[in-house]
Amino acid sequence: MKHNAFWYRKNHLGVLIALIFFGLAACEEEADCTTDSTNVASVEFTKLISNEGSNSEEDIADDILIFKPGNDTPFQLTPTGFPLDPASNSTTLYIFREIDNTSTIDTIVLNYQREQTLISPDCGPDQRFFGISIDTSQTTFDSVWVRNAEVASVAETVNLRIFTCRYEMTNVFQLRFNYPQDEDDEVTDTIFVRRVYSSIGKEDLLQNDTIPEGGGLTVAVPVTMDSQKVQVFLETEEENSMTYDLEAFYQQDTFQAAHCLAQDRYRLDSVRLGINPGRLDTIAIENETFNLNNPINAEVTIE
Repeated sequence: MKHNAFWYRKNHLGVLIALIFFGLAACEEEADCTTDSTNVASVEFTKLISNEGSNSEEDIADDILIFKPGNDTPFQLTPTGFPLDPASNSTTLYIFREIDNTSTIDTIVLNYQREQTLISPDCGPDQRFFGISIDTSQTTFDSVWVRNAEVASVAETVNLRIFTCRYEMTNVFQLRFNYPQDEDDEVTDTIFVRRVYSSIGKEDLLQNDTIPEGGGLTVAVPVTMDSQKVQVFLETEEENSMTYDLEAFYQQDTFQAAHCLAQDRYRLDSVRLGINPGRLDTIAIENETFNLNNPINAEVTIE
């Protein structure tokens, strides 16, 4: 009996050692399936304000919805990226935007290469996306940059950066009629304006207003590419109705800030009194560039 008991314990101890050995071996051979590969190309939408040769990022971007062909439900950027089709070397996306209360749909086609590698039999294949290029022939975005052509979950830079620009240039300049107060005159005067009109366009720039002494009146004067001069007429209702005029000379060129599409730019060259200046006395240019941020481009003083 003692012999049999010893034999029993000895064999069970051997089985236990074998189980521990094979268990450790199994742990050592467990495959590490960790990979940096992903099918989500990271994207960053940037909205710029373009202002006279420079630009700055705007705080609020356009509202954007993204659709895939054949799908009426937009998908969310996860976390901020485009999912690439793992079964194709191209992905088409439709981007819906609201710009100044106008709906715009852009088409972006992402082309790329795919490469499959086998990490281990237990993990299966790993697919890498690289060589990203973009077909933006059907977009209204100002520009699209490929910052990093390889997609990875730990990429230090975004794959795509898409720019939308808001220009502050305009084809309208602000002309102010300034009527300074006469310190020697105790009685203040008011000029009654019937209308202000220009040689460009058929509509009046302003109708039925007043210019009080010590105050002023500002009108917006549009210009065109077809001319380099615009005449502005001030028609008043005084004891005798009078029409005074001045001439503004301007130049037009093409302006383009980084990442933005080209834009027409207008600048005042000079402003001078016309054939019948009447009470128009002196003229000064305050801001030569036609820009939405310039409240006054030129000022004319009324005597």
